[in-house]
Amino acid sequence: MKSLFKGIVTIVILVALLAAGALWYAQPQAALDLSYNDLPVREKLAAMVTNLKPEAVLTEQEVGDLLKKALARKPELRPGVKLTGAKFFLKGERLAADVTLLLQDRWKVGARLNFDLAWNEPYLTAVHTGTVVRDVTVPGEWLSLEPIQVDLNGYMPKHVAIRNVAFEGSTARVTFGLRL
Repeated sequence: MKSLFKGIVTIVILVALLAAGALWYAQPQAALDLSYNDLPVREKLAAMVTNLKPEAVLTEQEVGDLLKKALARKPELRPGVKLTGAKFFLKGERLAADVTLLLQDRWKVGARLNFDLAWNEPYLTAVHTGTVVRDVTVPGEWLSLEPIQVDLNGYMPKHVAIRNVAFEGSTARVTFGLRL
């Protein structure tokens, strides 16, 4: 009977140590938030007129700010998982986001979310393709996100519409047209 009790206590202690170690391992590596700057539409349109080309370039920071704004509106990714910070990295049609998640309103976890970007008029769409906590891949059934959609035409004046978005390295080239 004593050895059974010792075995159970040992297992409980090991499980507690493993849980504490996992939480320590998953701690965020950087302080992140959901603050963002609005897209400087007037400056982009002025540059378009100056260059005499119906296009503008969005920087990695501007694309990240557009997505942060969409995420800040609904930070609860699923029940018990809230996004509290993000920083985006654009690599062509691939997007990575270093994020801080709050689990059960208690534990902070740092992760990298990976996305594929696509332009499906009128939306810039980011489709979640995977999650990594440090070097550990998180199974898709543990955390899968709905696609993030940003209506880019919502930022445009009444008679201007976005016709195409091409992803080029750490920028996105936006082509404009007139709305009739």
